[in-house]
Amino acid sequence: MGNNYQYQFDVGVIEMFKQGEKMENYYDLFVQLSLQQCLKNDYGDKEKVKAHNKASKKLRQLQAEMKTNDCTDVLFNLLDYSDDRVRVNAAYLCLQMNIHTDKVLRTLNNVVDSTTDPTLAFSAKMALHGM
Repeated sequence: MGNNYQYQFDVGVIEMFKQGEKMENYYDLFVQLSLQQCLKNDYGDKEKVKAHNKASKKLRQLQAEMKTNDCTDVLFNLLDYSDDRVRVNAAYLCLQMNIHTDKVLRTLNNVVDSTTDPTLAFSAKMALHGM
């Protein structure tokens, strides 16, 4: 069932990008793409890594579009999402756009202090180092 959902989601996202449509529902799309990224125990699974790579590429495209539109409220809300992958991705984009820096700092410090995933802790530390 999980793979079928993954496939349906990929097809839908790919079609949206092919048609050149704007990703109007930035919040949901950002979350869905972020949640496809690997956690520490996923890197040994070739299919999960493949899905991670596809999602990361699509997420970069989505982020580029978000930079050209007013998505400050969306990003502000994404920084509070329950999953650390979403929060770290949102924090990186906020840093690139130089917005919500106080909240980004709190979010990244929270991820470093609370996550059980060393890959996410490392990503958050690197973002903090770059601030």
